[in-house]
Amino acid sequence: MTDKQRKRYIQEVYELCGTDSVLIISQKGDLERVSCPFVVIPIRNVGELQKGLKYAVNAVKLSPGLIDVYIIKYKAYYYFNFRLLGLG
Repeated sequence: MTDKQRKRYIQEVYELCGTDSVLIISQKGDLERVSCPFVVIPIRNVGELQKGLKYAVNAVKLSPGLIDVYIIKYKAYYYFNFRLLGLG
């Protein structure tokens, strides 16, 4: 993917979701929007965050490599280090 294509893709994602929510597939298979702040638990120690503690995600962004990152306490963390809580 070229830089131009990557920028366009990021722009399209932000048009659909913005930085204040994330789209998930529920256990029932439905597409749902989860708005910030939402609660996550790290599945391992990540930076300053401790495994098993609860943290609020204040924004969701995309890394230059097109990987979702959660903004927690003004720092970016890759989404795959967390489990979302409180989803029905």
